[in-house]
Amino acid sequence: MKKRIINLAIVAALCVSLFACAGQPGPSGPSGQPENIGNFEFTSENFPRMGGSLAALPLGQAVTAAVLGISRAETSDYIIFEGSTTYNYYGLVDGRFDILLAYEPSPEAIQYAADNDFEWEIFPIGRDALVFITNSANPVTDLTEEQIRGIYSGQITNWSEVGGNNSPIIAYQRNQESGSQTLFDIFIDLGDELMMPPSEQIVGSMIGLLEVVAEFSNAADALGYTVYYYLTNMETDKLDNTNILAVNGVEVSNDTIRSGAYPFVNDFYVVIPSNLPDDAPAKVLANWIRSEQGRALMTRENYVAL
Repeated sequence: MKKRIINLAIVAALCVSLFACAGQPGPSGPSGQPENIGNFEFTSENFPRMGGSLAALPLGQAVTAAVLGISRAETSDYIIFEGSTTYNYYGLVDGRFDILLAYEPSPEAIQYAADNDFEWEIFPIGRDALVFITNSANPVTDLTEEQIRGIYSGQITNWSEVGGNNSPIIAYQRNQESGSQTLFDIFIDLGDELMMPPSEQIVGSMIGLLEVVAEFSNAADALGYTVYYYLTNMETDKLDNTNILAVNGVEVSNDTIRSGAYPFVNDFYVVIPSNLPDDAPAKVLANWIRSEQGRALMTRENYVAL
């Protein structure tokens, strides 16, 4: 297995040469050696066990390929991005993971850590957005925050009430453990006013949510939500049949996420156990991800880096 040595003396040259064409991601990750934190050597034996939110998978692949000097295809031997965001936070607490690239922890994940006397260090590294989506056959292109709250509290039930066709709104929700549901609860914040949908309108995966909006027979009446990066970078084949709604008249893009003009913007994080020694592989890797070169890699992968 090829090894990568992180060398401080070549940082400046690498940051210029490696990312001169940022935004042109390659299948094998960036070339050249990563930036140094001390004089550390990542190998297949000491690489931290990495998990996280599904929308952060391309970043995890790019990071792993960069520091181990392997192809993107080979990174699946080292990282596991499966299950809900909450499940991955549980895995950090339980010791199944050493490092996460993850979206906002749910209240359940925070409580689980507290119940197990576990503390983590959580560092914001980028931004994404919660987006609301309809089928491309739906004429509605914009909702206000109050209209979204009205729909999900059951006060608005027909598309004609928000400028659409005279047809019932089928408002899908995600499962409680998902990262997108955590963001929904933060931004829409209905508490006990959130309507309880039929069980078939609670979708257990991000791809499942996109499928019911883009492909099901009643998709024209569907409304759902997901995170912007996942839809626009990981499931681009769904975009032809999906509308991403503007909110309060603001369309979502990397620019409106970066500026905060779009209302439902939230950070995502690198997360490690607290009180690790400085030379612990997970801490070295977390520090590199937060470095200038790590931010350049995020931009290369089309994330909005902090």
